[in-house]
Amino acid sequence: MNEALRLRAEIARLEVDLESLRRQLFHLQKECAHEFVETSLARTCSKCLQTESLYY
Repeated sequence: MNEALRLRAEIARLEVDLESLRRQLFHLQKECAHEFVETSLARTCSKCLQTESLYY
């Protein structure tokens, strides 16, 4: 039982960390002077890795 509680606590901590990292990535991508590399399906910035689909 204690193992299950420990795992749930670890999951909660990781979810908080993940949200913080997502905010950091969003800010980095928002401020980036993108240099896109295009394929037939997507284009990806070589600096910040923001990807946009070209397939609609």
